[in-house]
Amino acid sequence: MDKYEKLLNMLMDFNESIRFAAVCNKNGEFLWNSQRKGVKNIVPLEETKDTISRDIEAWKENSAITGIVGSGLYTIASYDKIKRITVPLDEGNMLFISVNNKPMSNIKGKSYGHLAEMGEILSIVDFIKAKK
Repeated sequence: MDKYEKLLNMLMDFNESIRFAAVCNKNGEFLWNSQRKGVKNIVPLEETKDTISRDIEAWKENSAITGIVGSGLYTIASYDKIKRITVPLDEGNMLFISVNNKPMSNIKGKSYGHLAEMGEILSIVDFIKAKK
């Protein structure tokens, strides 16, 4: 099993809020992708590919300041219905994840939860990175 296939399988198994996950190369082409069974796309796949391409370009532009602030760990874009997460991987590849963003009850109104359980996601990414 390819390490990226294993990464996506582990993410889908351990985090039920993940709707879609993909590993893309530096050109935005899917190397592996997985969608949760029974989940319909909110964003059409072609638009998701366009978003990934824009995210890759943004990561390239932001790499200009890594000498000052260190390497980027992840980004989260939060919308009413979903969160979109990008995590840089080795060799210029990128992990793209779409997770549910269902409002949770909160005393002061609506809250959109925690940061998509990023500790869990990054732990799985680190585990796979360590498995050369």
